[in-house]
Amino acid sequence: MNLYRTSESGLVPVQPLGTDETDGLAGALLRGRGGPLGAENVLFVETTVEDDIAAALAVDAAGTAVVVGAADGEVGSDVVTDALQRASAVADSGYEALAERFEGDEELRAAHAAYFNREPLAPAAFNDDQRVRLLGTAFAEDALELASFLSDRELAVDAVPVEAFGDPASDQYLARFDVDEETADAGAGADSTDGSEQWVAGGSAVSASEDGNAGAEGTDEPVSEESTSAKGATGTEQSSDEPLDLPVLLDAVAEGVKERLRGTFDADPERLASLERGNELLVRPNAPAYAGGVLRYRMQTERDGTVEFGVSIYGGSEAEKEQMRALIRDHEAAIEEELGYEVSDRYDGFHAEREFPTLDQVAASEIVDEFDRLVRFFHPRVMRT
Repeated sequence: MNLYRTSESGLVPVQPLGTDETDGLAGALLRGRGGPLGAENVLFVETTVEDDIAAALAVDAAGTAVVVGAADGEVGSDVVTDALQRASAVADSGYEALAERFEGDEELRAAHAAYFNREPLAPAAFNDDQRVRLLGTAFAEDALELASFLSDRELAVDAVPVEAFGDPASDQYLARFDVDEETADAGAGADSTDGSEQWVAGGSAVSASEDGNAGAEGTDEPVSEESTSAKGATGTEQSSDEPLDLPVLLDAVAEGVKERLRGTFDADPERLASLERGNELLVRPNAPAYAGGVLRYRMQTERDGTVEFGVSIYGGSEAEKEQMRALIRDHEAAIEEELGYEVSDRYDGFHAEREFPTLDQVAASEIVDEFDRLVRFFHPRVMRT
């Protein structure tokens, strides 16, 4: 969407600021209580600003830790490395450790409940996983390569390009978050990219974050017509052959999967399933039979209609990982012959690809069916073991 300013002679196009014209942008983006920042909303636990970079430890509506790294201009590998170190440092932190670092005036649980307009989460719900989000007006090639490398190893790293507009001499910017094709191909896209703008003020961004919460989980803001159309995969009147944008399709699939999972696991499906990396759905059963969540069900959708379904092993101790590998070895024949999936040589998971000519409502329903088939096939074997 083009931006213009009015003048006596008519409309004048407003061009994005260059990477050398955005002094203070990183700190401005991470001020206030939190904000969408180009993806789902987060509440800041603590923020730090050093020269031309800034970082924040945040939590999303489900309590997952999100480490945000931002740069005034180009994001280099040093910003990615710093964010990775911060995520690693907090990986084993419980609620009490997060609460001690919280810079707000309230207790963290109360502030979280108020910010997301939801019932307070149990302390154990906080920081059950970590993600990284990167913000900058440009991304160095080595930074994207590192982000892709980490994402492929199941530390979700979202690179969110920022277009900044405004007066370089002031402390205010109009920021637009988007994901270009290069970033998406690198596997580091934002969770949602609606191209919306936010005023981000250097002095305080509280109003910007509050105004930008439309559609965030737990808020009272109205849901857009596009978001509502996502429900078409689970029963609205939308035309079944109308192509769906990838975020809309994934929202539909996620809702369908959560509905199918009700009663399957001894946990709330809303907490089990999450969208990651912009195109991936993960289900993490945190149960003893799953070695505390080491084994995950996953689905990844590409824009060309290729959808990969599978099971992966990630996190936990080596003993827990080996427990899950042994489970896959024991059922290798059934996985390949009955389910029709391919088991990896290292027994660290199995997967299959499905091709859809059009990512429409019918495809969304079939994706939900296949994911449900995968869970129904393997879950009883996990529980019996």
